[in-house]
Amino acid sequence: MLTDIDTGFDAQIQLWIAAVENKIDLITGRNFIADATATARLFDGDGTTKLIIPDAITVTEVAVGQDSYGGNFLVMQASGPDRFFTNPANHAAIRKPITSIDLNSHHFTNGRQNNRVTARWGYSATVPADIEFCATVLVAGIINEQRGGGDKITMEKIGNYSVSYDANDQNSMADYKSAVAALDAYKRYYL
Repeated sequence: MLTDIDTGFDAQIQLWIAAVENKIDLITGRNFIADATATARLFDGDGTTKLIIPDAITVTEVAVGQDSYGGNFLVMQASGPDRFFTNPANHAAIRKPITSIDLNSHHFTNGRQNNRVTARWGYSATVPADIEFCATVLVAGIINEQRGGGDKITMEKIGNYSVSYDANDQNSMADYKSAVAALDAYKRYYL
């Protein structure tokens, strides 16, 4: 924005930033800042070898339920013939999160909350630059709106004072459209 903002508004701006972060997560169906430590989550099994999971940057354990209600688990190995695979392959190199797990020689047992995955949940260790751009554009829009502006004066008249504003500021609108397009590109769909 290239604008100095009074430090008295710092707390309000932090609230707007948090609100925009939450909105971006809701729009995309993703959490862009991965957890600092791995935690376990339970998933329903459907008898197949593939389990769709929320975004994760690392998977440290996959445990298959030995019954339909999650009373006993068999921990899968990260290597060897009975291993599990994370997808997409080479996820770190292509800068994508892990979104599913495949088993080589077992099935995710049919049942409710009977399969356990321990992972660092989230899209990436650091927020992607284009998502930071989106958040900046959206927060800047809120600040401009609160300042009662953003519109450019396109005409003024001194005698019988008159002013006209360009409500279609193309620079701001281009940034907004670019931000929306970036968010659309990051949307996660569950089928």
